[in-house]
Amino acid sequence: MQAAEVKGFVKKFHGLSTIPVLLGKILSIVKDENSSADELFRLISHDPALAERIIRVANSASFGHSGQIKEIEQSIMFLGYDKIRSIVLGMTVMDIFPARISFNIKNLWTHSCEVAFIASVLSEVTPMTSPKECFLSGLLHDIGRIILYKVDHRRFYEIRTTEDMPDQEMRLFGCTHEEAGSWFAEEIGMPDEIISTTRFHHNPSKAAEYKDAVSITALAEAFSRMLSPRIEDDGIWTGEHDSLMLEYSVTDEMRMHISARFFGAKKEIEGFFE
Repeated sequence: MQAAEVKGFVKKFHGLSTIPVLLGKILSIVKDENSSADELFRLISHDPALAERIIRVANSASFGHSGQIKEIEQSIMFLGYDKIRSIVLGMTVMDIFPARISFNIKNLWTHSCEVAFIASVLSEVTPMTSPKECFLSGLLHDIGRIILYKVDHRRFYEIRTTEDMPDQEMRLFGCTHEEAGSWFAEEIGMPDEIISTTRFHHNPSKAAEYKDAVSITALAEAFSRMLSPRIEDDGIWTGEHDSLMLEYSVTDEMRMHISARFFGAKKEIEGFFE
């Protein structure tokens, strides 16, 4: 298979209106620097199912809330506009590729949710990064793997999450899941930082832009493999991760803090977007 076939699938997938109208509206708000919480509130309010999920997430211990949030307005006030934007966008993309497609896809989404959570916590302790950017970057970093599954699930099942995974993907699909993910993100009009994260999360040093978000996502994925290993995860620790630990001054104390936060929220993360 050639990379052009994967690119063609992405364009065809988008052209067939498989992408919901809601996603287009959310993206227009996300990319508009002058957009407001009121605009997002009105959009969410017109989708009762999405509104219910947002409220459930806001009540999650994953976000440190111990009370009962019952209204969308409360959710936005508690989580903040930026975090709500990230969650809504992530949920809508997930709806395009539902977990029920296969066991692997469910585990891939769970892995992505874990990476998003860890990236968000990491960004809180590394002042050079933004929690809202890192959360969404973590959530969508492996979207390319789901694209490859959709292109040819039989070939996808031949790939093993080992150190030579990029070589396996190139042999079977003519491209890596990083490339496939960036093509998808670009095609549907994702924010530039998401395009960069999907493209370089296994090679942060190659990222020309948004290197902080890419690097934190890369570290979060490697941490997720240590804290919650899965057959489907591919966060193999390399020398580049050691360099990132030094660059971002991630101490053993920070790692213990991240681990404690993660295990405290792990059960809810696993059901995050169901």
